[in-house]
Amino acid sequence: MEKLDQAYAVNMQEKAKEAEEILKRAIARGLPTEFIDGFVEYEKAILYFESVGKRKEALSLARRLIKIMEIVDEKGNRDAPKFAKLGPFFIFYANQFKARVLERLNTDLTEATAARVKALELAVGVEAIEQILLIMVNLLLEDHLDFGIRYLEYAREKKEELIEQIAKQIQESRTNLFSKVFAGNPVKSATKIYKEFLELLALMLERRERGVSFYGDAMKIVKHIRPFVSFDFSYLEERLLALEAKIRASRQDIVDLPEISHVKSKIMPHTILDDPGLKELEELIRKYLKKKGYHDIGCKVSYTPVLGANPAGPPHLAIVGQTGSGKTTFARHVILENKRIQETATVIVDHHFEYADIADHIVQFGGEERPETTLYYPLEELGETFKQAREFMQQQQQLFSQKGMSPEDLAAKMKTFEEQTRPMVRNFVIDAIEAILDKDEEKIFPIKKNEEPPIIVIWAQVGETETSTTIIETIVKRLLQMAIEGRLQRKTILVNEEAQRLSGSQWVRGISSEGRKFGLFQISISQLPEFDPWVLSNSEVAIFRLRRLDQSSPLADLLTPEIKRLITELEIGEYLSYDRERRQWFVGYNPEALTPMHAKTALDNKINRLKAIL
Repeated sequence: MEKLDQAYAVNMQEKAKEAEEILKRAIARGLPTEFIDGFVEYEKAILYFESVGKRKEALSLARRLIKIMEIVDEKGNRDAPKFAKLGPFFIFYANQFKARVLERLNTDLTEATAARVKALELAVGVEAIEQILLIMVNLLLEDHLDFGIRYLEYAREKKEELIEQIAKQIQESRTNLFSKVFAGNPVKSATKIYKEFLELLALMLERRERGVSFYGDAMKIVKHIRPFVSFDFSYLEERLLALEAKIRASRQDIVDLPEISHVKSKIMPHTILDDPGLKELEELIRKYLKKKGYHDIGCKVSYTPVLGANPAGPPHLAIVGQTGSGKTTFARHVILENKRIQETATVIVDHHFEYADIADHIVQFGGEERPETTLYYPLEELGETFKQAREFMQQQQQLFSQKGMSPEDLAAKMKTFEEQTRPMVRNFVIDAIEAILDKDEEKIFPIKKNEEPPIIVIWAQVGETETSTTIIETIVKRLLQMAIEGRLQRKTILVNEEAQRLSGSQWVRGISSEGRKFGLFQISISQLPEFDPWVLSNSEVAIFRLRRLDQSSPLADLLTPEIKRLITELEIGEYLSYDRERRQWFVGYNPEALTPMHAKTALDNKINRLKAIL
C-alpha cells in the first residue's frame, strides 16, 4: 500500500509533459484558451503527486511550471494588444497561475502574494476585486494584519476607478441570456458590488484580529458578487474557507474522537450477531485462498469500519466495485453501524433511489416528485435557463457563421465563447441552490444534538449531468461550511455515490483533508476506479469485484499484482481491504442482506458452496 506502483506516476509525468507542450504552443502562438487549458492540466498533475504524499515530485513540477510563468512575465509586453503573443492577458494569467500553484501547495504565500500584486497591476474591475481579496486572504493567513489594512485603504482610494470599470464590464456583458442578472442601471450595480467588496475586506480584517468566525457572513457577500463574474469563483471561496479553518482551529479543540484502534463491529447487531458460522466461514475462505495460491492475504469476515475510530489511520472510506458486487449493501452496513456506535448523522447523495428504505428524511431537487420525498424543490427556473442558454449558443453560432468564418476559426470562437458563458450559467445554478439552502438549511439537514441522528437522502433529478453535479457540489460545500462553523450538532457522514462525478472538487478534497477536525466524515462509492487520488490517500479502501482495472487509475497504485488478480475473482459480497496496522491485505465478506433471515441464509449458502469447492 505504501510502495506506490510507478505506472500511474509515470503516466502523470507524461501528462505534465503534454500540458507543458500545450503551454509552450499557446505562448508561442498567442492562444489564450490553450494557455488556460495547459495550466489546468499541469496543475492536475501537481495536485496528484501532492495528494498521494509525493511532495518532492509535486514541488519539482510546480517549480518548472512557475518558471514558465516567470518567463512569460519577464518577457511579456504590457503595451501589446491584449491577446497578442505575451501580451497583457498572458502576463496577467502567468502571475495569477504562479500564485495559485503556490497557494494550493501551501508553499510560499509571500511569493504568491507578490505574484498577485503583479496581476493586480493589469487587472480591471471585477478581476481587480478578485486579486485584492486573494491578496488579503494570503496576508491574513500569514498574520500580516498591518499589510491587510494597507490594501483596505488602497481599495478605498480606487473607489471611483473600480466602480467605473465594473459598470463598463456589466454593460458589455448584457445579453439576452443574462438580462435578468444585468437588469437595471450598470453604475448602481457596480456601486453595490464595490460596497460589498469593501465590506468583505473590512469584515475579514476585523474578524481575523479578534479570532472570530467570518465565513458565513463572507459567503453572503460573495454570493452577491458572484453573478457578475465570468470566471469560476469557487477558488476564491476555497481560499476563504482555508482562512476560516485556520481561525476556528486556532481557538477550539478538534472534535473528540475515540482514542482507540478500529472498533471491530459485526456486520449489524440485528442481523447475524455472533453466529458461529462466521468463524467457520473465515476458516473456509483462508483454506480457499491458500488453495488458489494467495499466501499473503488474510481473512476478516463481517467487520465494518467505524469511521474516524482510529486516530492514526485514514478517517474516511472509499468503496469501489462493479454493479451488483455488494458495495451498496456494505455501505448501508457501515452507515447503520456508525450510527449505532458513534451516533453519527448521515447525508447520502443517492442517484438511483437505493437508500430510500433506510432513510429518515428525503430531499428531492428537480424531476417529478416521488411519493417517498419529504422535501421537494422543482427547480423549474434552472431548466428554463439552460434551455435559453442552448438557444443563445445556437444563435451565436449562426451569427458567427454568417460572418464567413472558417470552420477552424468558428470552432475556436465558439469554444472561447462557451468557456466565458459556462461559469456564469454554473454560478446561476449555485446561486439558486444556495438560496434554497439559506432559506431551509435546518429543514434539509435536521441534525440536532438531542434528537435521534437522522439518515438524510438527497436526490438531484435534473436532466443536465453538469447541473446535477453542480447541485451536489454546492450541497457538499454547504455541509463542510456547516461543520467548520459548528452548525452540525453531531458527527456526520457524507455518503457520495458515483464519487467519480466530483473527482477534483475542492470541497470533496476539503472534507478529505480537513473534515475530521470538525466531525465530518466521507464515504465515497464508485463503480469505476477513477477516484480522486486526494480522496484515496485519506481513506480506508474496500474493493469489490472489478471486471477490469485500468493501470492508469490512481487505485492501481495501491495494489500488488496478486491483489489485482484476486479483484477479478471476488464473488458477490466479498471485498478486499488493507489493514494498515498489520500491513496486510484481507478478504472480507458481507451477506447481501440487511435482515436476520436473509443474512443467515446467505451465510449458510456461502459456507456450503465453499465446502463443496474444497
